[in-house]
Amino acid sequence: MDPGIRFTDLLAYNADENNHWKRWFVEHPAALDLSCDVAGAGTVRKLVRHIFVAELSYANRVHGLPRIDFEQLPIATLDELFAISEEAHRKFQEFLDKATPEDWTRLSPLGFGDLKVSQRKMLIQAMLHGVHHRGQLATFLRQQGFKQDWTHDIILSKVME
Repeated sequence: MDPGIRFTDLLAYNADENNHWKRWFVEHPAALDLSCDVAGAGTVRKLVRHIFVAELSYANRVHGLPRIDFEQLPIATLDELFAISEEAHRKFQEFLDKATPEDWTRLSPLGFGDLKVSQRKMLIQAMLHGVHHRGQLATFLRQQGFKQDWTHDIILSKVME
């Protein structure tokens, strides 16, 4: 038997991590504007935007929405920055609430050549992409003297209790 993990659990873990990060950045605002080469972002703020923009991009794609110019999204304040992920979360939750079995396997173009992937694969990519980059972010910030005050592991979160 493979009980798997529900996408709602991954989405909840992602939201929990983002809540920790937002609170942490309120306490350490200078960390947002550190130079950072992870994913070619340039700054921590832009790396966080990169994480959230990927989420929103995939959230829009599972709904069949057109691409938007993500460079135009405001990120000057924490509320503006984290609103990107919050919008993605709402859209993913809406998809999860209404998705039919056919929706999960429907192939959609990614906009990279002829590549088409399922909605299921887009959701997992969005979640894992964020996990990977937040891990890089946490390591980078610790190396700069900005230690986080929580453990990032899902096992220690309240998800799936």
